[in-house]
Amino acid sequence: MTRPLLHLTPTTGWMNDPNGLTQSGGVHHVFFQHNPDAPTFGTMRWGHATSPDLVHWTEHPTALSPRAGGPDAGGCWSGCAVDVAGGSAAVIYTGVQRPEDGGPQRAVALRAVSEDASLVSWQPDAEAVIADWPELDPPLTDWRDHAVLRPGDLDGQLGWRQVVAAGTAGHDGAGKLLSYTTTDPELRDWAYEGVFLDAAAAGLDAHVFECPDVFAPVGDGPGQLDGADLVVVLSWYSKDPAAELHHSSGAVWLTGRLASEEDGAPARFVPERRGALDLGSRFYAPQSYTTADRDRRIAFGWLRTQDDPASAGRTSVGAQSLPRHWRVVGGRLQQAPVAEVSGLAGDVVVETDELSGAGVLDEPAQAVVVHLAVDDARALAASTLVLVSPEGRRTVVDLSAFGRPTTERLVDGAWTPEETRVRWADVYVDTGIVEVFASDGRAAATSDLAVSAVAAVEATGPARASVRVLTP
Repeated sequence: MTRPLLHLTPTTGWMNDPNGLTQSGGVHHVFFQHNPDAPTFGTMRWGHATSPDLVHWTEHPTALSPRAGGPDAGGCWSGCAVDVAGGSAAVIYTGVQRPEDGGPQRAVALRAVSEDASLVSWQPDAEAVIADWPELDPPLTDWRDHAVLRPGDLDGQLGWRQVVAAGTAGHDGAGKLLSYTTTDPELRDWAYEGVFLDAAAAGLDAHVFECPDVFAPVGDGPGQLDGADLVVVLSWYSKDPAAELHHSSGAVWLTGRLASEEDGAPARFVPERRGALDLGSRFYAPQSYTTADRDRRIAFGWLRTQDDPASAGRTSVGAQSLPRHWRVVGGRLQQAPVAEVSGLAGDVVVETDELSGAGVLDEPAQAVVVHLAVDDARALAASTLVLVSPEGRRTVVDLSAFGRPTTERLVDGAWTPEETRVRWADVYVDTGIVEVFASDGRAAATSDLAVSAVAAVEATGPARASVRVLTP
């Protein structure tokens, strides 16, 4: 099996959600949901990989594993990283009991601490930091995944807010983000505050929210608020047995403000704009972090390569997306590959358009970036890009989603589409994984793992294509 050059994948087994993203000592750390025993979903552990440059990755031993008889005996599920008092690093994650001991209904929030700068060894607490679910109507059926931010002054003390995803399976619009607060510098003692965001306010029919990511668009570091402006990224799904997974789930961003309706009322997130985080069929459960120099917000997302027919029979499935640089511009979340990745592109090796036919590379390349230029802002959606493998397999990159408005603003209680203009797009292809980044900051991820190298490209419609090889 040929592994991608630029996308983080597991050596073996199953990979899904990115977890505990952070940068420490100049090293980028990506933890991830992992089943090393088989290329299938199973009892989750936390895998761990590091990189000095967001391009070359080293996989480390499993960071968190289920403890027999413990509150995470049924799996160590998704969570986030945060610095605690004394310079230690901590992660907050979801633990579940084994089904015979109560199953996922007994999901709890757990803390683990590492005092080793390499973040290789972790010591989980014996007791949960949040053990009980709030009583809501209808009652919650799902509760998991964590984001921690520092809102500043909580009752006159330096405090923290934890956002947990939840929902009620089978009830449209019952997805919830819940808020907990603490002034405990060790992040052990949390109090339930209230509903931070519900699906109705987000305009979603989601039964359940998952994998929240909450941060300030500007500020002094991870989760550090500067004023009341806030970005909320979440994944959502509906437990509709008749719907395919990628038709009943997705990831969205919302920008807005942290507010209270009256003095003393629990803080809640008031969304003002929203948009689809990815227009493809593979991207889910993203998480982001602020770099140590406070200069960039970098995100990874799970690419569901197991949905690709060519994944059958492979010893590992799942990948992390290219590291994406997130910026908020004009109230909209915009995405692009980090400079460390885009800077790998060499000189143009071939150019093509609808009239010139296929552009053949001198040598097939495992990773390329194809720049698509258009003269009209609506023309990209009327174009297609065809990737041809050395064996002659053809896969079409569908660009039609970029012709539809996917950013909306809340006006008089109704979500109103906002037009965006696309002048160009960069298509990153890496061993069958395709990620498209458009000039308006939107992105789309798909995959055709049978195209492990690109030998030629064809541009149809108004777009003109130029190809550069990506060399790590």
